[in-house]
Amino acid sequence: MGRLPSAPRAVPAAMALLALLLVQGLIFIGESSQTSDEAVHLAGGYSYLTRGDFRLNPEHPPLLKEIAALPLLLLDLDFPEGRLWEQAEEWNIGRLFVHENRVRNDTILLLGRLPMLALSILLGWNLFQCGRRIFGDHGGLLSLALYVLDPNVVANSCLVTTDIGLTLFFFLTILAAWRWADQPHPGRLALAGAAFGATLASKYTAVWILPVIGTLALFLLLSDLPLPARPWSRHSPLIERRDGVAKRVLAILAAGAMVAAIGAAVLAASYFGTGLPAYWTGLTQGMKHTGEGHMAYLAGEYSMEGWWYYFLLAYVIKTPIGILIVLAAALVAAVLGWRAGRRAEICLLIPPVLLIAITCFWKVNIGLRHLLPAYPFLYLAAGRLLAPPAAVPAVAARPRLRKLATAVALVGIAWSGIDAARIAPYHLTYFNAFVGGPSQGHRWLLDSNLDWGQGAKALRRFMVERNVPFVYCAFSGNSDPWYYGVRYQYAPGTGNLDVSKKRGFTVPDALPRVYLAIAPMALHAVHFKQHDVYEWLRDREPLAMPANTWMVYDITDDIETHALLAVLYANFGTLDLADVQAHRVLRRDPDNALARAVLEYLAAGAPGANVPGADAPAMGAERDTSRPGPGGR
Repeated sequence: MGRLPSAPRAVPAAMALLALLLVQGLIFIGESSQTSDEAVHLAGGYSYLTRGDFRLNPEHPPLLKEIAALPLLLLDLDFPEGRLWEQAEEWNIGRLFVHENRVRNDTILLLGRLPMLALSILLGWNLFQCGRRIFGDHGGLLSLALYVLDPNVVANSCLVTTDIGLTLFFFLTILAAWRWADQPHPGRLALAGAAFGATLASKYTAVWILPVIGTLALFLLLSDLPLPARPWSRHSPLIERRDGVAKRVLAILAAGAMVAAIGAAVLAASYFGTGLPAYWTGLTQGMKHTGEGHMAYLAGEYSMEGWWYYFLLAYVIKTPIGILIVLAAALVAAVLGWRAGRRAEICLLIPPVLLIAITCFWKVNIGLRHLLPAYPFLYLAAGRLLAPPAAVPAVAARPRLRKLATAVALVGIAWSGIDAARIAPYHLTYFNAFVGGPSQGHRWLLDSNLDWGQGAKALRRFMVERNVPFVYCAFSGNSDPWYYGVRYQYAPGTGNLDVSKKRGFTVPDALPRVYLAIAPMALHAVHFKQHDVYEWLRDREPLAMPANTWMVYDITDDIETHALLAVLYANFGTLDLADVQAHRVLRRDPDNALARAVLEYLAAGAPGANVPGADAPAMGAERDTSRPGPGGR
């Protein structure tokens, strides 16, 4: 990957694009309430740094949580002690740490999210530098523009999660290893080892890098590149292809051992040396989770096993059409011979192909974010559309085709820029026009593709603008809208902490208009034992959709909905609210059969799992009350 001639304005243009990523990120951060696992990750990272104890959140390695929590050391924060700490009750510890501390929740989240955004900007810079090395300055800028204008990248760059950090370290590992293959030097191999260790310390799906490295090593073995017999030495003799396969195998194994040793040291350092056993505990949990699968939703269907095409479909419908056009054009160009050197093309091809293949067999279908490590390689490969003849010799033979490729790239970027401006600041909810845009996204994908609890501020704004003091609210996960000023009467949601279920607040009777706000994860009842809990609402047109993550319905004169809510309260064990709701219905409709059935059920001591004799959809308790979130692995 020798460096091509540089254009003087390339770096300022790249800086402008990274500034655009920063601005988008800050806007997204300012608008987004806490998402499902962020409080746990911040509390966990803070406890690692201040206590050296890794009992919280072992299902994720510690590095990125530690990076996110570093700025919080500048604040005088309280940390929950006592029974919660002794029992490692991470969800309530996270809630108290973020939302009931001496510093505002927005400040804690801002300081925790900024390091993630910094990692994304670092990834963007390395993407540009690698792109210009392969396909020239314009090619590098095209790759960076695709990255910056992808709403999925922006959203996942601004949350305290493990995905963007994993993507950065995964990319740096492959980049450093391949640069070492081009120009062997111990320093490059040491960088590959450090990045490899950081990858493993970021997320347990980092093990996906092993088949990628193994496949690239096989191609390296069969190539004509000279390999150092002692990769730790700058003065090592080189093993040529003519020296035989055995010696080259030994050289690659020696290099792999050096990478593994440095990687192990970095991984151990992330646990401060003493906490490393927690890695194996978490890895065991992760493997068990992978084997069992995870309740997932796709286009109205539910499955614990997932679908082989889940991530492919998710990418197609959640990626701006302009970006898809650029990637399709780049694929055509590659088929027509617009290719860089063989080694560069292998480096671009193998990681995304293997990652996509792995996800086709993966049972945990809860978010496109798990495919993020493939993104840098896809966007790098698209840089060929603007490559000069010095990078791609075949370009010189087809000047008209080169103009067409340039036009396609510019149109694709412009189209994506318009999409990025339209979706801000709700980047996480982006769906393209193939499925009707963000308002229809809930009919296709849920979980971290759309509804991760980030829209509480938008719901509060809707209430202020409509002069709505209180609502009924059914939400998903542990990101309680109450902490963002949403005053609500609890309606059964998925994975909610007891503090929201037992708050006991009720909507007053005297309101001129009464509204129900329900999150898509609750509407489609993904994590209920039965998925028809709110089925009667799914075909109704909502009055509004704040942040694309809330369906708000006017239920002022809707006796049926009020009665069904009374049944839900009873069947989900919130008996005080069931009593209040049933009496509220009977004041409007004294002969309502559902409300009477609820009161008879309560009078009998609520002996059954469901209200007997109630003419209502089959209700069910939550599938997993031990895990408040929809799943963040």
